[in-house]
Amino acid sequence: MEQLIERINKLALPVKIGLVAGLIIVITAGCFFGLIQPIADQITMLQSQQQAADRTLAEKQAFADNLMERRKEMDALDQRLQEALTQLPERKDLEELIAQLNDVGKKSGLEIAKVVPGNESNKSFYAEIPINIAVQGNYHEIASFLQEIAGLRRIVNVSDLKLSTPKLNNDKVVLNSEFLATTFRFSETKGAKK
Repeated sequence: MEQLIERINKLALPVKIGLVAGLIIVITAGCFFGLIQPIADQITMLQSQQQAADRTLAEKQAFADNLMERRKEMDALDQRLQEALTQLPERKDLEELIAQLNDVGKKSGLEIAKVVPGNESNKSFYAEIPINIAVQGNYHEIASFLQEIAGLRRIVNVSDLKLSTPKLNNDKVVLNSEFLATTFRFSETKGAKK
C-alpha cells in the first residue's frame, strides 16, 4: 500500500487530478446504479400503484355516492317486475283466475254455464292456457263482463265470441254466449334459455 501511495506521489499533477476525477466518477456511478437507481425504480412503481389505488378509490367513492339512487332504481325495477309477474305469472294459478271470472260474471248479472280450462301450449318464452267459457245473460251484461275481463290485472284475451239463441225472459232478451278466454304464463323453455 505504501508503494502505491509513493507511485501516486511521483505522478504529475494532471495525472493525479485525472486519477481523482476517475475515482470520483467510479464511486458516483457505483452509488447511482447500486443505490439510487433501485430506490428511484421502487418509488416510480409505488407512485403508479398509488395512482391506480386513487383511481379505484374515486370509482368506488362515486359508486358509493350514487348508492341511494341505485337502490331506488332497484326498487323501481323490482316493482315493475312484480307488476309484470302479475300480468304474466310464472305459475298457472288457474283456480284464482277462474274464481275472479266467476265473481266478475256474477257482478255483471250473468249466469255462468261452464268454465273449462284447456291444455297449456308452450310458445317461445310463454305458455298459453285456453279456458272455454259459456254464459247466459243479456247483451249489456255480456259486454260488461267482457269489459271487466279486460280490466283484470292478469292478461286474458277473449276470442271466438258466439252469441246465440236469444230468448225473451221477463222483458229481457237473454243470449247464450260462448267464447275462448286465453291467459298466459311466463315459461322458461329450452329454446328461451338459449
